[in-house]
Amino acid sequence: MHKYRLKTLLNFSGLGLQLIARRCVLGVFLLSASYSSADCERSVFPKSASPELLVGADLIAELLAAEKGAARLCPVRAQDLAQLYFWGSSSVNVNLVRSYGYALKSRTAERWGYDLRLLHSAFVLADFDQSFSPEEALRHFQREIDSGVALRRDKALAVLNQLSSLLPYSTAGAGGVFKDRDFRQPYADVDGVVILARRENHQRVLVSDAQGMPQLAWMPVGGGDQVPRAQGAIDGLYVQRRPTLGATGAEDSRQQVWRAPQSAPSTGVLLSRFRQRDGSLFESRCTASQLSEQWLISAAHCLFAPDGSRQILSLRYIASPFALANSIAVTRVWVHREHDSGDQTTGNVASYSGSDIALFKLAQSLPINKRPILAAPLANNPVNWVDSFAYPSDKARHSLWFSRCRASLWQRGEPALSDIYSLDCFSHEGQSGAALLQTISGTPRIIGVLSSRIHNEKINKPIFAALNAGLIADIGRVIADEAEIPVNFRAYNAATILADVAPELLP
Repeated sequence: MHKYRLKTLLNFSGLGLQLIARRCVLGVFLLSASYSSADCERSVFPKSASPELLVGADLIAELLAAEKGAARLCPVRAQDLAQLYFWGSSSVNVNLVRSYGYALKSRTAERWGYDLRLLHSAFVLADFDQSFSPEEALRHFQREIDSGVALRRDKALAVLNQLSSLLPYSTAGAGGVFKDRDFRQPYADVDGVVILARRENHQRVLVSDAQGMPQLAWMPVGGGDQVPRAQGAIDGLYVQRRPTLGATGAEDSRQQVWRAPQSAPSTGVLLSRFRQRDGSLFESRCTASQLSEQWLISAAHCLFAPDGSRQILSLRYIASPFALANSIAVTRVWVHREHDSGDQTTGNVASYSGSDIALFKLAQSLPINKRPILAAPLANNPVNWVDSFAYPSDKARHSLWFSRCRASLWQRGEPALSDIYSLDCFSHEGQSGAALLQTISGTPRIIGVLSSRIHNEKINKPIFAALNAGLIADIGRVIADEAEIPVNFRAYNAATILADVAPELLP
């Protein structure tokens, strides 16, 4: 397949003094406004059946204004505020105590609103609410995950990951993790746990099993060490993991995320428009990741039309949130020296995918929290789990999807070419150029770029070009604008790239 288009798990913040805050009085902050019935007819936050999860800045401002100047809140607006403080935003800090307080305020005739049912189960797991047992709350999440409906699964996973990011996180420790309160049935292969409740001599914890399914467990008090949340490749624990279909297949285990985690690189859509040899227009959308304030990494083949044409009419990066104002022109490109778009038609996979890496310089700087670390894949074969965030074209436009896959060395790179790894999960057009992340020494690092999918009688799997010491050194030189010419890259002739793209091509 020619191209893949590829943001959360979610951005999270910690919750200090969790155990004390759970017992605090919840009513002091519930200052509300009097609304007419019309004011409370609509919910600001998307419904459960909506593919959206979060709201825009304008609606958040509306909610905060209502909260600040209100004398009495109607149930619908209280429900919105419960969601707002559970998820947080760039302008609102997450506050689990406040979220729970508004959730209680939103109840009608002592019944929780339908759109808060997942949050209700989350509050039960976190020991805020005792309406039903933690076991029943967990079954609620498990039913959603196993429902067979991708949206229900992904929203349940999103709530679990958000809740987990707000509670104490601990290593399993020498004391171990157990299936029973008497510590007689140990859980095997548990890397870390989320602490739900502490008692005198035991802790109720949440673990992720081999398939990414949440499970309740027990751990002795003092049986583990709390560690910084930023050490993980993602900020939550629960991602879908399905068994591979075998050597010739790849399972579609992508899950939607609505906000990229802090540990992931900033990603957006690389939009290219071409005039093909027959005069027709072609538009390509790939995923690109920020390496610095002005430099992106993506796939080299995103610079060429399917017929190999190099006549680019426009080349722009659309940053998230996706809006016309966030579309930035690309002014300079460095392409892997060995990349030849003609290798695609001749089937020379080793050359085509082994050189499928390019760097793109933006016309203006974009803020970046932290520059990602580049690394070569671990030497062991197969490589452990690798993660990616991308914008596939078979999903809702500009929706962000996360994948966790196992990668195996498929072919060693020839001189000047990258090693090629295959993945045991599915990818689609639009995900091309997505950065592959592997956690090395507790830190997620970019180890390669998604290239294409090999599909023949022997294999049907995505592949990616791996970074190596030479490429990493050259990328550092390019980003630093050093005068020395990179060994593995060549400047791409960008003279034909226009400054602007037709408005109809933008979101």
